[in-house]
Amino acid sequence: MQDLKALNSRQKKEVYKQLEEQFGYKEKIDAIMLENSQDKIFLLSNDYANLDVEKLRVNNKAMYFGKKEHDGFRLSIEGAQFIKPTKNVIELTSEESHLWMLGKDIPKEGHVGFVILKYKKDILGCAMHKSDIIRNMVPKERRLHSVSEY
Repeated sequence: MQDLKALNSRQKKEVYKQLEEQFGYKEKIDAIMLENSQDKIFLLSNDYANLDVEKLRVNNKAMYFGKKEHDGFRLSIEGAQFIKPTKNVIELTSEESHLWMLGKDIPKEGHVGFVILKYKKDILGCAMHKSDIIRNMVPKERRLHSVSEY
């Protein structure tokens, strides 16, 4: 298992500051924030300490929330869905959302930096928007092979 260390209050403030600057998220997260050696942040329920983990089969104790990058904070898919972003949100068309779910980059003018992608009410994840391209960073194992309209 990977070595995770809990963030202290100063380190949490840095994460909150980045979330507010990048995505307009101003709330505090009611969870323990953990960090690994690759600057990835994980969230662990505060209730974890009260569980009898000996009786549980647990694959992961914490949810991967995002990663500290040199040019900002990159949220995981679940991290993007967890927060309620109010800025740097890009609304995709049906065609663009299909391309995204297939793992393709999307040509689109606009903002430079990390953005949250949304289709209708669904948050699809976080991406880097640079040089008029939204770069798809969804891991290959999480991409769809085909997309049908629902």
